[in-house]
Amino acid sequence: MKKFAGIGRYVVCALLLIGIFSAFALRLFQWQIVDGQSYYDLSNTTVSSYIKLTATRGEILDRNGKELAKNRTCYNIVFDDTLIDHEKLNDTILELIGIMEETKSEWIDVLPIQLEADGTYSFKEDYDSEIEFLKSSSMLHMNSYATADECMKQLIEMFDCQDYDPQDAIKIISVRYNMKKNLFDADSPYTFAKDISADVMTVVNERTANMPGVRVDVSTIREYPDGALAPHIIGKTGPLSAEQYDEIKKENNTFSLENLSGYSYDDTIGQNGIEWALEDTLRGENGKLTLETDREGNLTSSEIEVSPKAGNTVYLTLDSRIQSVVNTSLAKNAKAAKENAVPTEKDPKGADCEAGAAVMIDLKTGAVLAASTYPTYDLNKYISDIAYYNQLNNDETFPMINRAFSGTFAPGSIFKPVVAAAALEEGIINPTSTVYCGHYYTYYTKDTKLAPTCMGWHYDTNIYKALEKSCNIFFYDVGRRLGIEKLDAYGTLFGLGQKTGLEVPESAGVLTNPEDYERRSGDTWTDGMTLSAAIGQMDNSFTPVQLVSYCASIANGGDRLQLHLVDKVTDYTRQNVVEEKGKTVLNEVGVSDENLEIVREGMAKVTEAGGTAADFANYGVKIGAKTGTAQTGTGNSDNVTFIAFAPYDEPEIAIAVVLEHGSNGTYSKNIARDMLNAYFYNAYVDEKGEIVVPSAADALKDDK
Repeated sequence: MKKFAGIGRYVVCALLLIGIFSAFALRLFQWQIVDGQSYYDLSNTTVSSYIKLTATRGEILDRNGKELAKNRTCYNIVFDDTLIDHEKLNDTILELIGIMEETKSEWIDVLPIQLEADGTYSFKEDYDSEIEFLKSSSMLHMNSYATADECMKQLIEMFDCQDYDPQDAIKIISVRYNMKKNLFDADSPYTFAKDISADVMTVVNERTANMPGVRVDVSTIREYPDGALAPHIIGKTGPLSAEQYDEIKKENNTFSLENLSGYSYDDTIGQNGIEWALEDTLRGENGKLTLETDREGNLTSSEIEVSPKAGNTVYLTLDSRIQSVVNTSLAKNAKAAKENAVPTEKDPKGADCEAGAAVMIDLKTGAVLAASTYPTYDLNKYISDIAYYNQLNNDETFPMINRAFSGTFAPGSIFKPVVAAAALEEGIINPTSTVYCGHYYTYYTKDTKLAPTCMGWHYDTNIYKALEKSCNIFFYDVGRRLGIEKLDAYGTLFGLGQKTGLEVPESAGVLTNPEDYERRSGDTWTDGMTLSAAIGQMDNSFTPVQLVSYCASIANGGDRLQLHLVDKVTDYTRQNVVEEKGKTVLNEVGVSDENLEIVREGMAKVTEAGGTAADFANYGVKIGAKTGTAQTGTGNSDNVTFIAFAPYDEPEIAIAVVLEHGSNGTYSKNIARDMLNAYFYNAYVDEKGEIVVPSAADALKDDK
């Protein structure tokens, strides 16, 4: 019986397999024989294609929700390669250009060649990079010395424009050239014109039957409501460059059906500032719309297979009102330093003042409340006005450099508080220690013609008086006793010569030390150089954002905080918080709060009667500060610098101001006062461009 039981199981399995294969055979018979003709007819009458649904880019706001970079709905004219009649493509392009000319509208034309009145061709001015690409192996494979006529001859042949008159041919080629450049194919639609009017959209839609493959897409366009507010920080978007696209290809992040959010050649990308730094956050995720069309190109069905997901919204730490005040004050005082200068034969006295920067931070969190650079530029004009763009690129004052984050400046005496803090912590001095200041520092030489000097005669000077009067002799002696190694060590702990951790690019600056100095200069370090370093000279060179960070570390009890520009990130609706930035301590500065309090007391005396910033003696809020004047060693005027924290008893903010070649400290203090007025007294810039202080009586604002 057991023998037959085993055979039975095999029989059951065999019958089961026969049944399954029979079902498959019947289904195949139905598909191929019974319904075969209908499926065949369907395959011959429909064509599948898809449209990439580009995700809406996230917006950028200030800390209070004011829009800094926003989106506006627009209409774009697009070519879809899957629906084009390629034999009629040139005629389609010509008809579309005719519509644009009739409606006085613009289309994308980057062809660097123009037709002259005599029928010859020439290269357009200021199109050097485009001309280089045109001749490159990516396009025409021509020699660098090829003429416009030679290039045009090859383009006419490449795009079958021999039968068109020159005026029409160059129009067609302008489009075909950019199609090829942007790798136009079935997977990558080509944008012919952006941000067309509703009237143009209507005309194009009415004529699409005669222009196969042409459609109007709804999209968004980036706008910057105040292009001059913080262009270096906000940044801009722009088309991918060839170099960027090549880099994206190396990262396997190009667009495909498997990678919908990858980049196409004609995509835009953040080019600098926050637009660049938070590209992944702002970009969003693309979707996919599948289309079915019949043999005549009529749409039979459509389905969104993948819905696009808008990018996230980024809230910055900037306060637009404060930023506007700082911008206005910085520009006003930099110009005043130059215009009011009375130069001498050896000293321009500020006549060469062309640049500066000012920064304010929340010293409890490291949030940047304002960061202004002068000279500056208007982001909207930079994007839309080619003449303005060229002017900026040729401007020898370099307005596109973010001096607040990347400009490095000799600090001068605002370096002295870190020297004081280090000397106290190392036990070199105490609050009652004195150094005699007789104007000349004669430790290394008794010859007063060779000895380093002070700005005055301060006689017996302790740390409080040394900071109040900015006594060089005191800091020469303290610096000598500390030694350059400890000066360098404490400077590093305070973040000088170190990046602050911002989301956007910044310079590391230079904290002078023998090894790096000798490598850079080829000279041997001497004891006299240590004296100079102790008062913020030598090749000490710091960014304004480093200086404000260093000041904050003194005021907040010794925490060196990571500075940041991003306050929080939400979804596109601004309803749900995705990420929120907070306080991050990079390191402790290695100085006790007891010793930092001594330094803070000295900085308070700077702003009292008799101090170098006595202008603030009657200011409505008590502050701690330090002024600085730094020789540049270039035959130019001195830099003037200023750092401060406020209020003194419960510090909330720190500020730093630098006027390159500003010469007169009055102007840096003017800027500082306006910054404090903006924070404490709600100062703002009115429609006339003037700074208004609503609580002027409380601020006790001095005439400037």
